[in-house]
Amino acid sequence: MPQIRPLSANLQRTAIEELNEVPERLDADITAIRTWLEQQPHLRSRSNDQFLVAFLRGCKFSLEKAKSKLDKYYTLRTRYPDFYTIRDVDSQRVHELLRLG
Repeated sequence: MPQIRPLSANLQRTAIEELNEVPERLDADITAIRTWLEQQPHLRSRSNDQFLVAFLRGCKFSLEKAKSKLDKYYTLRTRYPDFYTIRDVDSQRVHELLRLG
């Protein structure tokens, strides 16, 4: 059983209908992503259930898209560490970067 925050009934229905989430398959999907991460020596990723399910939901439960997204996420974190450590939320530069997407 995965250790994730439970969804309300409405959000669970949305996850099933719009994100292709299959609650019975959730544990297997998380395990598949975790196994893949362990086989990637260049990635030092968090592997807790909640973190991984966020990537799965963001990719509509496509394992291949989630793997690609995780790889890109950690590549960008490595290449641009300052962007991920900015703590000055009132910074004009931060607002400009966010506006630019």
